[in-house]
Amino acid sequence: MAGELMLSLNSTKDLNINDQSKNILSNIGEVFSNAIKKGSEKLSFPDGLKEQVKEGFEKINLKEIGEKAAESALKEGMKKLGMKTSTFSSIKSIFEAVKEGDLKKGLSSGFNLAINVAKLPQVAKTVIKEGKDFILEKTMGDELKNLMRRQQNTISRINKKCDQMDEAFKTNDTKTLEKISKSLKTDIEKVMPIQDVINRGNSMLNKYALFKNKNGGTISNTEMELIKKLS
Repeated sequence: MAGELMLSLNSTKDLNINDQSKNILSNIGEVFSNAIKKGSEKLSFPDGLKEQVKEGFEKINLKEIGEKAAESALKEGMKKLGMKTSTFSSIKSIFEAVKEGDLKKGLSSGFNLAINVAKLPQVAKTVIKEGKDFILEKTMGDELKNLMRRQQNTISRINKKCDQMDEAFKTNDTKTLEKISKSLKTDIEKVMPIQDVINRGNSMLNKYALFKNKNGGTISNTEMELIKKLS
């Protein structure tokens, strides 16, 4: 199973996954880990085995397994969609790309790998294998929906903070600008690679850096054009 996953990765290794896009892989890896742990708790094990299953999965890096499956799916999806760089127009387009790359198949292979390497009694492994579809469909589906909702909230926060900074620039409100710029930077680092959102946030941070260097005051149109190019 692991070999199958690596083969898929190697076949698309020429595609570019930028640093910002690694948020996708990290997020999906975390979702995969949570889905297995939560889903396993809902399965019916013989007496005394549920805690063993929990401890067994705690000793495995489920997040890394999920990340590898997500990377394979993202690259394969980008290839099918004719993309060369992993920047997207919306949250929906990101999940369309990983769906095109057959994320479910990759996660299924990763799940099989996790079950095989887990130090668990065979009866527990049998129960988990029988409940695999439930975990990948129901629990994983719920976790992905939560991930999308969190990302949408982050995008909304970024746009709101950009609006607030625009207003603060009008009155040279340095205190507000400093406060919001710090939290804006954090949100930009967390958001998935939605290019328009990232560009707007970075443009606002560049504008604030110039504003500080000038000790306040109006920023010219020429300077604004330069800020846009740097974003």
